[in-house]
Amino acid sequence: MKKNFVLIILALSFNVAFSQVGINTPNPRGILHTDGQKDNPTSGSSFTPAQQMNDVLITSTGRIGVGTINPAVKVDARNSGNGAIGFGTSSLTASTADEGAVRYNTGMEYSNGNEWLPLLTAQPTVNKVIVIAAKTDNTVKLLNPSALVTTGLQNRASNYLVGWTKAFESNSGNTFNASTGIFTAPRNGVYVASFTTDLAPLAINYTVDPLNPIQIEAIWQLYDNTTGVFATNIVNTVKCVNTMSSNSNGNIDAGSNCTASFYMTTGQRLMPYIWFNLNGLNTAGFSLNNTGGYNNLTIAEQ
Repeated sequence: MKKNFVLIILALSFNVAFSQVGINTPNPRGILHTDGQKDNPTSGSSFTPAQQMNDVLITSTGRIGVGTINPAVKVDARNSGNGAIGFGTSSLTASTADEGAVRYNTGMEYSNGNEWLPLLTAQPTVNKVIVIAAKTDNTVKLLNPSALVTTGLQNRASNYLVGWTKAFESNSGNTFNASTGIFTAPRNGVYVASFTTDLAPLAINYTVDPLNPIQIEAIWQLYDNTTGVFATNIVNTVKCVNTMSSNSNGNIDAGSNCTASFYMTTGQRLMPYIWFNLNGLNTAGFSLNNTGGYNNLTIAEQ
């Protein structure tokens, strides 16, 4: 009986004595504390960052510290040394891994419980192109006949919008030629392009003609990566049309806008132009509403 009592006392003493286990350290700061370099202080709670850097610790609350003796989360590897965490590949489905899981499969991915999604952890190697410009004059270029016109826009003609004033351009600053209105893609990618136009009041003066409706078209023309701007160079065309009723005479502005996304390869070119049928008098030229910031252009690389 005495023998059994002694064994119980020894077992309890052993449990108390080893409630904190230190490996290479007599001064463990958690349930399990490993000191890789045996450089921790023998007593006290003051540890330098260098001493903590080679330690691994499990606290009584179930937190793991790698390189730190004060983990703030379940797994904490933040320290003054190499705090990186490596993730391996996994063939588990997202639902099996459950939401919140992270893996590395040719890129960092996380599970939302249904599918693996890419984790965007790095900035692009180049800055994205953004162009902002405004147009404050009536200079346009006509392709047929080819001419630069400064006296106004032409009815029933393709008026290519040139003579922009560049307000901002990121990156190299030379992808958009403000004088020609041509944007050139610096690399393959998706570009979102938008522009707005507004003709000055009194432009609309038309009688009912079912074959020629009153309308204004804002158009983006995508050309190949050569130097020509002819029909043979056109890769894609996107038109945005605004129509007006036949009695839209008087001081009503005729405006339009067009926003489109393009996949462009390096060197391909993008140009904005408008075509309108607003006036049966075939007036020589129409003015843009050049006050109040109505005529603007924005191109953004995605």
